[in-house]
Amino acid sequence: MSPISIALLIIAITVVLFIWEPIPIIVTAIGASIAFAYTGLIEVSDIFTGYNSTTIVLLAGMMVIGSSLFHAGITDLIGEKMVRVTGKSERNIILATLIVSCLLSSVCSNIGVMTAMAPLVTAMCIAAGVGPSKALLALLFGAQFGGFVTLVGVGSNATANSVMSDLGITPFGFFSITPFGIGVCILGTLYFTFIGRKMIPDTGYVPEFAKTEKKPLDKKKAAISVVTLLCVLVVIAASPDNMPMHVAAVIGALVIVGTKCMSVQEAIRAIDWNCMLLVGSLTAISTGFKNSGAGDAVAEMILKILGDDPSPFMVTTVIFFAAAILTQFMSNIPSIMLFLPIGISIAEQIGVSPYPVAMTITLAGAASYAIPFAAPQNMMTVGWTQYKFVDFCKIGLPMLLVTYVVVAALVPIFLPY
Repeated sequence: MSPISIALLIIAITVVLFIWEPIPIIVTAIGASIAFAYTGLIEVSDIFTGYNSTTIVLLAGMMVIGSSLFHAGITDLIGEKMVRVTGKSERNIILATLIVSCLLSSVCSNIGVMTAMAPLVTAMCIAAGVGPSKALLALLFGAQFGGFVTLVGVGSNATANSVMSDLGITPFGFFSITPFGIGVCILGTLYFTFIGRKMIPDTGYVPEFAKTEKKPLDKKKAAISVVTLLCVLVVIAASPDNMPMHVAAVIGALVIVGTKCMSVQEAIRAIDWNCMLLVGSLTAISTGFKNSGAGDAVAEMILKILGDDPSPFMVTTVIFFAAAILTQFMSNIPSIMLFLPIGISIAEQIGVSPYPVAMTITLAGAASYAIPFAAPQNMMTVGWTQYKFVDFCKIGLPMLLVTYVVVAALVPIFLPY
């Protein structure tokens, strides 16, 4: 069998097992990583490299900080105050979560926003008497929508600019992506709040960081927990070169344990190991798929579909869906790095501006919200919510169509061919 056939077979089996779930999904995820290694698509030494990442460190640190709010007994107070604004309506809680996460992730890392907000969203749901699973999924979507608003929203945006520069094209400006991001935020928020949330169940699952017996308010511990969380948020937003967000999260966790807001044992129990294992397994799956050459095969197929004289609308449509589908199985950055040179070459061949094509690829390449293993933050949300593969598809695939509508509608206005 060719490497592409092997990769597609492993992915197909993984998807079937994710849908059917005859075994825990973590077993499936790690099993897929091992399968990629022993079929020669990745090195055996790379099976567990995903667990040696800054994302894992960030998650562990933020889970401890978030759990400290529950241990200090302040989450009830926070939740009650937030519910005074939203009421006890699940719809209003989801809407508020989407709006805030969109705003924050436009200038901060989406994973940083999610790990910081998850305890607050969970506390708000508990105070309102609703399950947190839908709101936590809304947190994921809001953080992803917000990443489209500015050039620094997600790392793949900056990568697209870098590739454009390497190809001799003037990169996008800081706010070039903003009209498209605002469009995705508005339509995506409306879709999730009024349609999407009705398509998925409340799983009734409560994340590990919130699983602690109800404790009375300890003002000293509460003050330390809140100040620590706020300080880490400020660092994540500022993104100083000498203080990466995963280091800030670990320092925050050390403060929590060092001041005895939580014991070492409580901090260890606060870490959702199922979530961490799911996130870590993603690297090997993505790398194996990339190494198989499947992405190059998709690129060749695009050229055949477009033919010699495609219309600009045809170029936008075919490239968008090809990049969007591929990025569900590869990480955002490799998808964009693969497609941008191809897209810009096609634009030159048919005599149109390369900028609408580049913007289409940038947006489609980051639209990784249709399946659980499309991105680390998706796998993280699986751990927090216990949503199934089918649930992600139900709500994520329509969101891909929403994103496409935004691109198709706004490209002629802001970046005409």
